[in-house]
Amino acid sequence: MALAKRPFKKRMSRGKFLLSIIVFVSFLFANYKAYDLLVGFATSPTTFPISRVVVLGNLKYITKEEIVATVGKMAGGHNLVSYDIDLLHNALVQMPWVSKVSVRKKMPDTIEIRLVEHFPSARWKSTGLYDANTDSVFYPDMQNLNFSLVTLSAPHDTLAGELYAHAYQFMKLTAKTPYLIKEVHLDAARGYRVLLEGDVWLILGRESYDELPLIRLKRFILAFGQTKLKLQDVEYVDLRYDNGFAVGERQQQADVPSTSKP
Repeated sequence: MALAKRPFKKRMSRGKFLLSIIVFVSFLFANYKAYDLLVGFATSPTTFPISRVVVLGNLKYITKEEIVATVGKMAGGHNLVSYDIDLLHNALVQMPWVSKVSVRKKMPDTIEIRLVEHFPSARWKSTGLYDANTDSVFYPDMQNLNFSLVTLSAPHDTLAGELYAHAYQFMKLTAKTPYLIKEVHLDAARGYRVLLEGDVWLILGRESYDELPLIRLKRFILAFGQTKLKLQDVEYVDLRYDNGFAVGERQQQADVPSTSKP
């Protein structure tokens, strides 16, 4: 049996091999230079400068002028392609009224800002507001704000959500009564106090179980009207009793409050 002959391969000359290497290297270099030139052009401050800002969102407490001024200060004139929008996002989200923000680039020269403002659900102490939608406390300039909102306070901002949930239940319970709530406070011992319109304090005490403060408030609503006392004559009502409650009258200066039972 005859063996098949191997096909003859013509060997490339040394000169052609070197030439092919030179051509390949030249091709790579040309492409690198072209890429370098393209990147340099695209990221040059004179190319694609940021010159336009679009602000989207239903804004009530933040003006578009404020947003545009911030963008202009941080990004105005910068190259749109190379600008790091995370820097702008971080600056905008620090604005007190900003709840959510997104920042986008739109070629050739535009930054698009989409904002969601905080929703004020309650006052927080004397300097802040609480947003129940995001369960967060924020601190805007309160100087020119006038909200008809209940005031909440607790030792730490992290307790705001828990306190708001109780205050909401308290206000639902008193909504159709003469006892309108101005403030709800949670102290360091986890005791609840409620301030009514007319500056009357209801001392509800500690929450040994979930419904206890609410039960005590119900007791006050049902029983106080059966007493001969007028609310405007009362300084505080202490409901930390298993039966009845103690009343501190405004004209009394005695250390021991009088006790009244329903």
